[in-house]
Amino acid sequence: MEAKAQAWMPLGGRVRRGLKGALLSICLVVSGPLGAQTTMANEQEMRFVVVRSNQAGCEPTCPEWISAAGTIGPKTPALLKATLKTLAGRKLPVVLRSPGGDMAAAMAIGRLIRKSKLSVAVGTTVFVGCQRDQKDCTANDDKGADYIGKAVSLGACSQACTLVLASGNRRLAGEGTIVEDIPTLAGNDAGTRKLVAYYGEMGVRYELLAANPKGESSNPDHWQMFKALLVTSTLAVDQLVDAQICRGTPAPDNCRVFTTMDLE
Repeated sequence: MEAKAQAWMPLGGRVRRGLKGALLSICLVVSGPLGAQTTMANEQEMRFVVVRSNQAGCEPTCPEWISAAGTIGPKTPALLKATLKTLAGRKLPVVLRSPGGDMAAAMAIGRLIRKSKLSVAVGTTVFVGCQRDQKDCTANDDKGADYIGKAVSLGACSQACTLVLASGNRRLAGEGTIVEDIPTLAGNDAGTRKLVAYYGEMGVRYELLAANPKGESSNPDHWQMFKALLVTSTLAVDQLVDAQICRGTPAPDNCRVFTTMDLE
């Protein structure tokens, strides 16, 4: 985790207008099939796919990330583990959007992310060409990746999803995103102890996260989340996936050079 959280930046007033407002914003950015895809992602179990940026001018070296969208279920940790195995140790940031789900599975996902030293940003992946759930798609052939697109700071991370956010090496929730319904208690004392221990593993200050005062709908307000280190930056997801990051020396690990070998 970063040694110090970045200086607090307000989220542009009251960003939290509910999940419905965030989805409306996404639909304004992308019309047509993606709008339906966005809704489906919140109903289906979370899937993980590696996405390459299609930002103009970034080739042959473009940033890549792991898109994680959908409901967290018991099988979700195994899906992430399989995805990480294909990366052979490369550290790609996770762009995360989820309404929550199974808390035990969320903690297992978080431990995988922490072990791999990955950063996590709340956001939405906008797919170009082949869509995430599209089968037998050839639209991205000869483009160096099965999935291409862009990541934007829109969408929500709720309930168990916030446990995944807590695991990131960096934890970004930029303007246009929602972090809500953060679990601070479980159904029984034993469950709560496990939850408190998990936050401790992730470097989150539970006592600050659970303390009053709270914001709307009994959620910790943005400043409280920041002080508790659930969120370490309110910068946009661009900080992790913009093509500009690949121009540095050395380039981050999520920048990959597209070569003719990728066509084989």
